[in-house]
Amino acid sequence: LKANGPVFSEWRLINIEALLAGNIEMIEKDGIPRVKVEFRVFDVHGEKQLIGRRYTVDARYWRHLAHRIADDMYTTLTGEKGYFTTRIVFIGEETSVEGKRIKKLCVMDQDAHNPQCLTDGSHLVLTPRFNPLLQKIIYMSYANGTPRLYLHDLPTGKQEIVGDFEGLNSSPRFAPDGKTIAMTLTKGHAGNPEIYNMDLRTKKLRRLTFHRGIDTSPSYSPDGRKIVFNSNRGGSPNLYIMESDGNRVKRLTYGEGRYYAPVWSPRGDLIAFVKELNGRFHIGVIDPEGEEERLLTDSYMDESPSWSPNGRVIIFSRQLGDKVRLYSIDITGYNETQIPTPGDASDPAWSPLLQ
Repeated sequence: LKANGPVFSEWRLINIEALLAGNIEMIEKDGIPRVKVEFRVFDVHGEKQLIGRRYTVDARYWRHLAHRIADDMYTTLTGEKGYFTTRIVFIGEETSVEGKRIKKLCVMDQDAHNPQCLTDGSHLVLTPRFNPLLQKIIYMSYANGTPRLYLHDLPTGKQEIVGDFEGLNSSPRFAPDGKTIAMTLTKGHAGNPEIYNMDLRTKKLRRLTFHRGIDTSPSYSPDGRKIVFNSNRGGSPNLYIMESDGNRVKRLTYGEGRYYAPVWSPRGDLIAFVKELNGRFHIGVIDPEGEEERLLTDSYMDESPSWSPNGRVIIFSRQLGDKVRLYSIDITGYNETQIPTPGDASDPAWSPLLQ
């Protein structure tokens, strides 16, 4: 950069479209080391500054700051929210010396740094899901020998039971307001799974499905008006959509194969799912009208899709022989990437943006 800014003509010679310029300085305030960062992003062809910001933070949080700047740049260049300042919750898996499979509730930054486990593996844990507004996780645990739903507050470490019902309590997922959950219960109907919702404040339950088939894996639309779920009521596992009060159920998928684990995009435009077809498993997407189904992956076992908070990337788990690993892929079907974890990992879920 020159004193009065970039020489845009020189950058255009090497086909640069956007230019980042910045400065990092270590300072100290009240005896605390701090990082001061200034940066600007320029449109080389338009010869103008697109964004300029300054941040000063405690030096301990430099990684968080880097993610925040990455989100700023992503939004500036694409017009959409970023997903770099987020966490991923997952089930960390390992085999004990006795040969027993141990599953722990774990969390890490979206780039796989700072992994930590929140449970010790003494009890089976499954299906963790983030609150869409807060750093809270709901999950299923067999802590007392029976399946119950727990809520874990990440900032405080506080944990509470939110579901302790007869039979199976499984596949919990928050509504967009974070105040209600939908889940699958076998409560009171001869072990047949049905979908309920529950107000987290009053603990009031409402049954949403009434069918002899298996109804499970509910996921809210981003406006909270509809729920997509998995059911075999038509003879084989397929996806269905209903109003959030359980009315107006309609079948969404009619393709070959079996459909599982639907999850609605935060953008509302797509629903991700798992499809089993000809002995192979795929992560796919379909629009809420049942049109334009696309399969993004193909493997021996892909499962548990979860959306980034901007709805542009899907994280999922893949079995590779006797190992289970996390992967991500763009909704375009490109940029499939393995996400490193300390050991085996399954059932991932993305957090909202950190503040």
